Amino acid sequence: MGAINSCCIPKHLDTDKSTPKMKGHKRNLSAAFNMSALLEEDPGQNLLNINYATEEELMTLPGINRVTAKGIIEYRRKIGGFKKIEDVALVSGVGAVKLNLIREEITLSIKRMGSTGPPTEENSPTGSRSDISFKSETSRKSNGKINVNTANVFQLMKVKGIGQVLAENIVTYRDKKGRFKAVDDLVKVKGIGPNLLSAIRKQIALDDSESLNNTQPNGHIPSPAENEGNNSLPPTTSSSDHDGHSNCRILSTSTENMLDILKPIFKSSARPKVTPFNFKHKNRGVVRVASWNVERFDVEKAENLGVKEVICMTILENGFGVVAFQELADENGLQKICDELNNPIISHVKKWSGKKGSWKCVVSKSTGRMYRSMEYNGFLYDTSQGISLSSSAILTKPNRSTKDFVRRPFVGIFKMKNFDCIITSVHLKATGLSNEDLEELQAEIDKVPKVVKALEDHYPGEKDIILLGDFNLEPDKEDFDCLRKKGYSNAIPKGTFTNISNKNLKGSRTYDHIWLTKETQKVASGNSGVVRDGLTNALIPNGWSWGGVVSDHCPVWVEVYTSKDLDTADLSIGPEAIKFTLGTEG
Repeated sequence: MGAINSCCIPKHLDTDKSTPKMKGHKRNLSAAFNMSALLEEDPGQNLLNINYATEEELMTLPGINRVTAKGIIEYRRKIGGFKKIEDVALVSGVGAVKLNLIREEITLSIKRMGSTGPPTEENSPTGSRSDISFKSETSRKSNGKINVNTANVFQLMKVKGIGQVLAENIVTYRDKKGRFKAVDDLVKVKGIGPNLLSAIRKQIALDDSESLNNTQPNGHIPSPAENEGNNSLPPTTSSSDHDGHSNCRILSTSTENMLDILKPIFKSSARPKVTPFNFKHKNRGVVRVASWNVERFDVEKAENLGVKEVICMTILENGFGVVAFQELADENGLQKICDELNNPIISHVKKWSGKKGSWKCVVSKSTGRMYRSMEYNGFLYDTSQGISLSSSAILTKPNRSTKDFVRRPFVGIFKMKNFDCIITSVHLKATGLSNEDLEELQAEIDKVPKVVKALEDHYPGEKDIILLGDFNLEPDKEDFDCLRKKGYSNAIPKGTFTNISNKNLKGSRTYDHIWLTKETQKVASGNSGVVRDGLTNALIPNGWSWGGVVSDHCPVWVEVYTSKDLDTADLSIGPEAIKFTLGTEG
């Protein structure tokens, strides 16, 4: 929840007998564990199959020259293929010392992704064609080139030498500048120079005629008879090899399909069945304004595909138009969500049948500190719903005045078709483990009306103000009477909890609020709520198990009409100059 409640409370003080223990480990998986990184670092994907490697491939191993490589191939033919890694030490010129140097780079089961050329009589274990069908599909796929004009980030990461950052840079450049007309154009991408381009040139293509899934011009797949004539291989249809082992299907699919394969290993993360929102209420256009504390959200957490799927699908399924995010742990994590919404890679997001929107985001400067990092605030909004952000800023205090908030409020001036308003996102101080900081929280709540007055003074006549965020206290507490006296009302139904955990999916606290002025209540449709379904995912860690929640907060939302604005204030003035009328100067 707050800086202390959500970060400092030990998550696993009590021992859960159902949680598997990992010998020798002192801590559980990080909540920001990145499943895509696990897939990328699958050992089998980058190991050289010692039973199928060519002479040239063997020479890429440390300490293996051409003479030794030839010796390995000759010995392999002689014994009918290596049965265990240790047998390689028996090859003349290898021995135990050299085997230790290459042990971590070789395997007996999976062909290296970057290998060149399909298995042939020369590099099969026994030198016979009967062995060549083993992993034929895998080698055919790994031999193909990646189309840099159509590949997504995950597909580009299959190119040896292209990591996630460079893959994202390629996609970003392509989106801005259009298709690459020549392979040499890749040097215009940030991070790619002539040397790297030279190294990856043979792995990439500009069109599908020479890319991953086409083995012949015009997409022609040779028949078995043609293959017999040209000494190539027919496509395999069997799902297992001659030893009864499953073909390495993971290596012949995209990362997205890898997830489809791996998900059942954990447990199902089916999305809730919903009807896409039509953005109307009683035949009048509406926008749903939401708030979500996403609990120490940074780039690493954003890269967890389960986290990304939950956040994006929750936004789409509930028809949100503006989302205020609290507890961002860096300035870049929110952009990952924005990018996924605009250019989806995740299956559920790509297949969403409703309106996907056109999203933009803005992240504040540091609003203050939270556990072990600075905290930022952000807004994500869908321009396709007629929403625009005029300006945004952190509210400041007079120079040398007392510090009023641990984390300063973040203000956005929004126009939603004909309706404009001021949205102020707050994250108030947590009460601590034993409510030792309750007085400080109460002091912050007492200052919220003065934030409102600062906004009203800056925008004379503006009546539509929405205060939302993590208030770290139940809304019916008398501490909030100061807001009620000014005519504010919390849009979240009384008694509706807003926190969540794997142990208590129903929640027990209402810490997230949306306060509306009397005037904004008049344009509210009456619809509001807390989203509780679909907040877990099989790829989000839960201790040493899986299926964790994306945050200990649920998103909350309120719906407002956009057909008209009831006040006449000028919101063209930015909020940058707003200062708290608190404390003393001098």
